[in-house]
Amino acid sequence: MNQPGNRVVVITGAASGIGHATAELFRDLGDTVFGLDIRDTVPDGVTYVECNVGDKAAVDAAIATCAGHGRIDVLANVAGIVQFGRIETVTEEEWDRVHAVDLKGPFFLIQAALPHLRACAGNVVNVSSVAGNVAQPYATAYAAAKGGLTQLTKALALELSPEGIRVNAVCPGTVDTPIVEQVFHKLTDDLDSRVADRLMMMLPGGAITPAEIGETIVWLASPAARMITGAVIAHDGGMS
Repeated sequence: MNQPGNRVVVITGAASGIGHATAELFRDLGDTVFGLDIRDTVPDGVTYVECNVGDKAAVDAAIATCAGHGRIDVLANVAGIVQFGRIETVTEEEWDRVHAVDLKGPFFLIQAALPHLRACAGNVVNVSSVAGNVAQPYATAYAAAKGGLTQLTKALALELSPEGIRVNAVCPGTVDTPIVEQVFHKLTDDLDSRVADRLMMMLPGGAITPAEIGETIVWLASPAARMITGAVIAHDGGMS
């Protein structure tokens, strides 16, 4: 297992939020970091690779760019989008878009990266959600996609463990990002203020920061977690 500072790390959703913070953390360890996103606002010192994770051809091309060193030590599937609304208002287009980014994207990325992960017994960290673990109203497409990602994590951990490839997931609760702020206001104004209140149910200290989730990702990808695979870590302040 390669040590921090000598790894090739691929992070999706690196232009903002959890992905941006995670890319900074790996960069500061001295790793070679590639940030995949549809926007180019990745941290300084991180190599930007344009990629729509829901597009298999784009994913294959992006991974080919990242694998110039012949290996990928860490794949962090962070990119995600949120959908909140009553079931009768969810369109087929919205359902497909959420699943393309939140579930198909990680699947495509793991498939494309697998030969390069095998080259170094690398590991995968998927960012799922508290909504993938416990029931949550008004989030049908999102909950279904994240629940699928949680189970994909467990299934692949079993499948790939004989090859020394670890697959784990982090399930954040309410993280202090612009997307969560938008969701909070939508719930309060249009749907159910009780659900908005539940999103803020956690340990004292306010919302979780993106860097706190990033630290969990970095730890799961480290030699310190070498015997951990198939884990689904609830980093949610007690919401679940």
